[in-house]
Amino acid sequence: MFQCDREIEWGECDAMGIVFYPSFFKWMDATFHAFTRSEGFDQSSLKNDYGLAGTPLVEAGCQFLRPGRYYDRLVVELTITKVSRSSFSLAYGFTIGDTPIARGNETRAFVAEKDGTIGKADLPEAIRKTLEKHHAG
Repeated sequence: MFQCDREIEWGECDAMGIVFYPSFFKWMDATFHAFTRSEGFDQSSLKNDYGLAGTPLVEAGCQFLRPGRYYDRLVVELTITKVSRSSFSLAYGFTIGDTPIARGNETRAFVAEKDGTIGKADLPEAIRKTLEKHHAG
């Protein structure tokens, strides 16, 4: 499991100081990129080292359990739930203290550009090993 923590900012909330739902998707994306950087790769190195165009989202969702509020200390946990030939799935848990406030999920694919089109690409073996090391199953 990988985790990031942060203080909820006013710009991530609605006028009542409650987290505005798109903020959860922003936090999932930011946590994913912090995770990949901590493991020694990022979107630039995927292109430079493996010729890949990136890891776009194929699916994303979020279940909202309780409100988060301005100034709350938020912990976002990331777990890899599935690794396949060209894609992988992640689960996110959002907590304030011991209280879960949301659960999210993403599926991302590895893609490459060829002849002007973008298509699925196999996971590089080094990246596969990194993802499998963090696999929850």
